[in-house]
Amino acid sequence: MSSLQMRESVNTDLLKTVSNNLKKERSEHEPFNHWIFDEVLDEKTVDGLLAIPFKAPTIFDHWGKRDAYNSSRIFFTPENCKANSTLKNIVNVFNNPDIISELGNMVDVDLSKGKLRIEYTLDTGHFWLEPHCDIPEKLLTFLVYLSKDPDSYKWGTVLYDKDKHYVGQAPYKSNTGLMFCAGENTWHGFREQNIRGVRKNLIINYVTKDWRAKHELAPVS
Repeated sequence: MSSLQMRESVNTDLLKTVSNNLKKERSEHEPFNHWIFDEVLDEKTVDGLLAIPFKAPTIFDHWGKRDAYNSSRIFFTPENCKANSTLKNIVNVFNNPDIISELGNMVDVDLSKGKLRIEYTLDTGHFWLEPHCDIPEKLLTFLVYLSKDPDSYKWGTVLYDKDKHYVGQAPYKSNTGLMFCAGENTWHGFREQNIRGVRKNLIINYVTKDWRAKHELAPVS
């Protein structure tokens, strides 16, 4: 039996929705290989995520990097998944062997021995992310945009060329996605702006087994 068909702990409706949505990807090659998704989750799950009363971190000295507030970052840890079934359902889906295989085949990377790491980001106020490339320990990065705020169309991830020149911005709409793999030329960031509202996203990573920050990892389904 396919693992898509059944694991008792997996929300099969969400599993099928994600699997079907992954098949509708649009692959782009400039300024580096990346994939765009018009839908990722289902609306019930998105609304469930938006309803969680996580608070955006208060940042007194932001310098364009998320590690400016490591102590207040929110991950899909075993504790958080135990407290919220929406988080656990998402973890179960992205720990599913068939989903892992679908993603790995898409990007031509073996993700089967990777570990799942999911962060819920909440950005607000004066915020930016300097152009950067993900570290090689991140085998895959999959951003899922959540917010429905009026200004959210401005909040897409910015893509740069190898010289860090602006090339374009990923479309931002609730439940859309951007995916890419770490590489020397995968420069991306977020242009400095005053965010009115809260820019809520998921950052789904598969990381190498020697990932040091074990407290960030999702539970094994």
